[in-house]
Amino acid sequence: MVDRSELQQKARLVESHRQHLDELQKRMEDVSAVVSEHQITNEILTRLSDMTDKGEAGAHVTIGSGVTLQYKHQGKDQGTALIDLGSGVFGERKWSEAAEIIEKRKDDFIQLHESLLKQAGSIEERLGKLATEFNAAAEKLQTQNQPNTETQAPEPSSKTESEPKPQSRRRGSMFGGELTLDD
Repeated sequence: MVDRSELQQKARLVESHRQHLDELQKRMEDVSAVVSEHQITNEILTRLSDMTDKGEAGAHVTIGSGVTLQYKHQGKDQGTALIDLGSGVFGERKWSEAAEIIEKRKDDFIQLHESLLKQAGSIEERLGKLATEFNAAAEKLQTQNQPNTETQAPEPSSKTESEPKPQSRRRGSMFGGELTLDD
């Protein structure tokens, strides 16, 4: 026997899982953007390191408001970059060392993304089961309610046809008596 409160609880559970899945997907998008940024930074630092072998490394550095500075590094020694070492502490490192740090961070973010992906997969699986349970319970509740209305035979009216009948308003949604996740 399925009652309406059990059905509402299942609907709330389904909605809660959907919201959690949406949050995970947003976090995965954010992590993907960070991984992309780290990939670009790593490539730039690696190219600068490689260009120092030729004796001249250069780049254009955008500083904002449509202004880009041209940077030229002379000599065969690698330049340095200020890099966040964690907890707001910055350190000066050679380009190749900074690239290694960025690569390690990128790998950590990729692992985080994979972990979020696994969580999302398990939530999607659970959500599918919950939705199936909800649909089965809703169908069962509807079939429980239908025999009650079908078994009642219409009583012969002793009133005359000319008397107006009070219209009984049927409770339910404007789309019929179907149960939805909002019920």
